[in-house]
Amino acid sequence: MLGTIQISSKYANVHNRCKAHPGNRLTSSFLKAGPQFIKNKTSLASTVKDETSSATFQLAQNFWEGETMRCLGAVTRLKRIIIVDVQVYSAALYVEADKCSKELGIRSRGGFFETDEDFCTSLLDGAFLKVLAIRLLRDVEGQQFAEALNKYLAPRMTLSGETAKLDEFMALFMAKKLTSGTEVLLMWNVTGDTEVLVVPSASDSYKEVKPELRIRSLSLSRGLFETFLGSNSVVPKGLQVWAAGAKNLLDYDSVKRNSKKL
Repeated sequence: MLGTIQISSKYANVHNRCKAHPGNRLTSSFLKAGPQFIKNKTSLASTVKDETSSATFQLAQNFWEGETMRCLGAVTRLKRIIIVDVQVYSAALYVEADKCSKELGIRSRGGFFETDEDFCTSLLDGAFLKVLAIRLLRDVEGQQFAEALNKYLAPRMTLSGETAKLDEFMALFMAKKLTSGTEVLLMWNVTGDTEVLVVPSASDSYKEVKPELRIRSLSLSRGLFETFLGSNSVVPKGLQVWAAGAKNLLDYDSVKRNSKKL
């Protein structure tokens, strides 16, 4: 499974044991950790690996808003230069796990899910915090990074009459030098704001920091996340990776619901 936690037959075994013994310590630990329960026999998985670039991200991460968030997977953005695919950055998607799993459960019971794109659409539509953590794998000029996003965002922002807000977003990057290892954090909060933070390297927590920029624009927020999770994603493998992460959360919701019935 690309860019996410490998869930083996161990998961199914734990799932069944939880259903059979809802009151024991195993069930309690499983429900606390979610479906990414076992990396080995004694410890919880703490990171998520991008299988293409080998970049790793915290499985659980705290940001300046919301509850502890869970990484659904990571995938590499490749750019073809002549005949070589160059690794530009690795993108990881974080969501508020409990809120997301509940919404996925409701949609699943309504028969919504058939394809990976359906899962990614539900992630886009969900009323919970979402963060894209973009880690540069090579040196890139801030202007180059912004202009690459502008190509996808400009039509939407023109249609909504919010080109000034797109200009404000792009201006943040114009004077920056994004060296390898730089992390760009894009948060879409529940009020529709886009919040942006650029840091020189990844951190174990972003709880105590503040975003550099906050823009009130639902068009910008959705446009940014559709650039990655939409049908024309700049990281095509991302749909498979993040849909798999969503399915894991859906299993987590199922375990919680079943444990309450027993």
